This record gives sequence, C-alpha cells and structure tokens, in this order.
Amino acid sequence: MKRKSFVLALIMCMGIAPINMWANQPIEETVVHEQFVLTHPINMDIPMTRAEFMTIVIQAITGVDQFPPIMDTHYAMPVMQRAQNLGLIDLEAYPIETWSEIMSAEEKSEMLSKVMAIEDVDIEKVYEAFNRVLIEQVTVDGQVVDLKDKQLTHYKGKLMLPLRPVAEAMGFEIKWDSSKYIASLNNGIVESKVQVGYDSYNYVSIDNIGMSAPFSAGVAPKFIEGSVYVPYDYFTMFARSEIANNRLDFVLKQ
Repeated sequence: MKRKSFVLALIMCMGIAPINMWANQPIEETVVHEQFVLTHPINMDIPMTRAEFMTIVIQAITGVDQFPPIMDTHYAMPVMQRAQNLGLIDLEAYPIETWSEIMSAEEKSEMLSKVMAIEDVDIEKVYEAFNRVLIEQVTVDGQVVDLKDKQLTHYKGKLMLPLRPVAEAMGFEIKWDSSKYIASLNNGIVESKVQVGYDSYNYVSIDNIGMSAPFSAGVAPKFIEGSVYVPYDYFTMFARSEIANNRLDFVLKQ
C-alpha cells in the first residue's frame, strides 16, 4: 500500500513539474495583423452597371473609345469579350443577363485590383477615366442643377445627362416633337435640335448669321426611363466644362 502511494506521488510530481516549468516561461504575445485592404481613388458609391464599368476599364486600357457592335446581341459584348481575354472575367460566371445589374463597391474594388495585376496597364489612366464620368452633381454658372429626380447615368462609357433639366438651367426652352422624337432647344440666340437615335449635334443662330459644324459624340440621344438623355459633350457647345471631385461644372459661353 505504501509502495503504491509512493508511485502515485511520484507520477503526480512528474506531471506538476512540466506545468511549473511552462508557467515560469515568458508568454509570447500573439499579434494579429489586420488584412491589408487595397483602396482605389474613385467613388465606389456612384451606381454603375457591370457593362458600363467594364466598358470604361477596357476603353482606358486599350485607348479605344468605340468598339464595332456585334449584331443581335448586347452592345457591351465586344468589351466583355476583351475583358475575358485579359483574364478579368469569365463570361460563364458573368452571363449576359447580369450585365445591366449595378455593381457593389466590393466587386468594383476586386475588379480594379485584377486590372492592377495586368502587366503594362497604367492604373492611373483607368482611375482618370472613371473620375471623368463618376459624377454626383451638375452646376451651371455655379448654381446646382435641379435634376428633378432624374439620375445621371452612363452608356457606352459616356456620361449621360437628362436633357430637359440641364438645358433649362442653361436658359433654353425645350419643345418636344413626339412624332419625330426631336427635342428643339431655343434660348433666343441659338437653336439646336437633337433626335433620339441620331448621333449628330449642332446649333444655328436665330438670326441665320451662322451655324456650328455637326459633330458626333459617339453616343446618340436615347430614352432612359421615359426621359431623353444626351452625352454631356453635347452641352459643351454652349458652355465650358470642368470635372472635379465628382462634380460637373458648366460655365456658359458669352
């Protein structure tokens, strides 16, 4: 009985000794490092569809503003195919029915990180391209334009503005010909007509002194949610423009 007690006591001492030994060792502090999150210097909160986001990326990378359309399919198909060739997307994971969906800020950030990883891509040019179209506010001669609940939007990489509120802020009266889909703008000095579906813009003086040369903006006027939208380039015939800090400022020409 005494022998068993001695053995048991010995085993207990052997077990306690390592515990005391480790207890006397300094405890190493475990530092949990926060995962590095890359931020991109563009406004991620401004709504943009996947098709438009990829259009701006591919335009900036290739330097090409317009891509030949593929008949009987989505206008962004050439852009999305190039994005797949660059390894930015997998078209099987990006079916065509998702291209008109608004991208989340997280998805935009992930996509821009993929762009950065492409060799020979100047990411600063990509940022600049986005900052030219990511607009939250429009002003004319320093006054904020009341867009009357119309959202600024994008089409084929172009910033699109609702025609009526911006034109009225510039002093134009607008008449709409529903039979020809033509909007006529008149401020008493010049008159301009825009026709839905026709990428041609100019103006004529009311007293027939002269007219501007027609120009193409790369995008025709189009209906968006029941309102006529035009590329912002159209208004540069009547005003100087500057884009900074997600704001588009027009200063009317004299």
